[in-house]
Amino acid sequence: MNKRLVIDAEKCDGCGICELVCALNKTGQWHPALSRIRVFADQKRELHLPMICVHCIDPLCITACLMNVIKKDQETGLTIRDESLCIGCRACEISCPFSGCIYDYTREIVVNCDLCQGDPICVKYCPTKALQFVSEAESAAQKRDETAEKRVVELVG
Repeated sequence: MNKRLVIDAEKCDGCGICELVCALNKTGQWHPALSRIRVFADQKRELHLPMICVHCIDPLCITACLMNVIKKDQETGLTIRDESLCIGCRACEISCPFSGCIYDYTREIVVNCDLCQGDPICVKYCPTKALQFVSEAESAAQKRDETAEKRVVELVG
């Protein structure tokens, strides 16, 4: 997969719209607990941090899964699961360091962000543009530009 979800926590205001539209899109219910993206409030740093499955190169959730229902899609790079075989033991959820495995209490299984098959709805509805779906090259270029801009501000004033 060439594109990835890039999160700018400095732009996120914690509105929760991404959670609501995700839940509605994936479950038909307007409830943030059913979302595959979670916005965590970091009171100490005064930030809101949206978290999703980051589709690790070597995901711990695959190793932890008791039913072997999680796999790495070699074509897209996504971490995918056969939800119909999940028993809801939550071992993957416990193993994920990024809070990317989400327990769906209505179906009693664990799910994760699948980037809406390449068209993430959370990005479309984010009012602050804290979420972007861009290529890895675009992401790297944006990061370089942001770092350079911060450095110039530090040096100039």
